[in-house]
Amino acid sequence: MMKRILRTLLIVLGILLAVVLIGPFLIPIPPLEGTVPPDRLGDPDSRFIDVELGGVNLKVHYKSMGNGEPVFILLHGFGASLLSWREVMAPLSQMGAVVAFDRPAFGLTERPLPGAWRGDSPYRPEAQVDLTIELMDRLSVDEAILVGNSAGGSIAMLTALGN
Repeated sequence: MMKRILRTLLIVLGILLAVVLIGPFLIPIPPLEGTVPPDRLGDPDSRFIDVELGGVNLKVHYKSMGNGEPVFILLHGFGASLLSWREVMAPLSQMGAVVAFDRPAFGLTERPLPGAWRGDSPYRPEAQVDLTIELMDRLSVDEAILVGNSAGGSIAMLTALGN
């Protein structure tokens, strides 16, 4: 009898746990009202540029300092943003131009949703390489020193290797 009660209790707890963990994914989220566009959230020195990636035109948030050569392109890590570089941008700008940008899904760069792009996901490493090169092209940067932190280091390496 005790085994049966314990078994029933475990089944009920399992069902409750499943409802708590899976339930939120089944409830549709209504469109948010009163949101502010990213370009209004940026700092006074924030810039936005349209870059084509995977058939989608993305508005990429970036900041730049300094001028001339060399050009440093700063790539942040996973779960970060260009703010990761706020303490190093000014010192690097004494040596040349510095550009830091938010990769898609981070910071103030647009986040393309599934179905919005043609072909492969813009979140794949190869797409991030394409984005870096496209951004350099749009900013008329022929050569750059790529500096990456964490996952940004992988993107820097893949970009340098031409993959």
